[in-house]
Amino acid sequence: MKRLCWGYERMVATSNPLGRLVFPALLGAALAGGGPLPAARAAETISAQDAHSIGVTAYLYFYPLVTMDFTQKQLTNVAKAGAGINAPMNMFANVPEYPAATMKVVVRPNFDTLYSSAWLDLTKEPMIVSVPDTQGRYYLLPMLDMWTDVFASPGWRTTGTQAGNYAVVPPGWSGALPANVVRIDAPTPYVWILGRTKTDGPADYGAVHQIQAALKVSPISRFGQAVEPVAGNVDPGVDMKTPPKIQVDTMPAGKFFAYAAEILKVQPPHITDEPILAQMLSVRDTQG
Repeated sequence: MKRLCWGYERMVATSNPLGRLVFPALLGAALAGGGPLPAARAAETISAQDAHSIGVTAYLYFYPLVTMDFTQKQLTNVAKAGAGINAPMNMFANVPEYPAATMKVVVRPNFDTLYSSAWLDLTKEPMIVSVPDTQGRYYLLPMLDMWTDVFASPGWRTTGTQAGNYAVVPPGWSGALPANVVRIDAPTPYVWILGRTKTDGPADYGAVHQIQAALKVSPISRFGQAVEPVAGNVDPGVDMKTPPKIQVDTMPAGKFFAYAAEILKVQPPHITDEPILAQMLSVRDTQG
């Protein structure tokens, strides 16, 4: 807890900018984004201690969202997929061997599977994820929303190992799906698929590589057509060397909250997050 809150502590120690600078911007962005925020109450008196406590809670609440955004930017900031975990949006990156001990993008990678990673951008249309028949081989494709919650996980345990097509759709989408495509509703318009396929070691890599090569992402408008490699745009301003966790942990708290406010315009909070959002609104309302 102390490690996560050190930046926030620095911010509230100077001129009490908590209510005046951070929360008005934060909640204003959330309201503009149309998230499921509770209605503001009449202004009530709130103590500095309570405001501080709410600020700490807010820092912890936004920490996974900010970390996911940094991770997404670093992993997709490439022109094309290589032999690692980086690939442009809407394209699988397949790791061809066990991860090295120096791998820090995933904090605690496992060492009995080969990774396949894909970031989906659903802001324009759903994406259809196609998986091959793995012939009984264990695999899983956990799908994480931008709050790090796993909302679906096709694979050996849940759907079996036969071939399948899964349409990952953004919040509020109501269009028609192609035949024999399973709908999966994503809570946020960005999604991280961090897939794993079991392997028994280097001698078994070849069989897994065939499975990885058959993992595809298709925009729903192009489903059924040949899947072409995605050409990514490289942003030179993205730090590609510092692990996302370190980048987030060293952000000044004011910058952290402003960054969270921008993400919130695109990535909506969960409906179950209303209590913490109401707490933040209470601080905004008392500060004017």
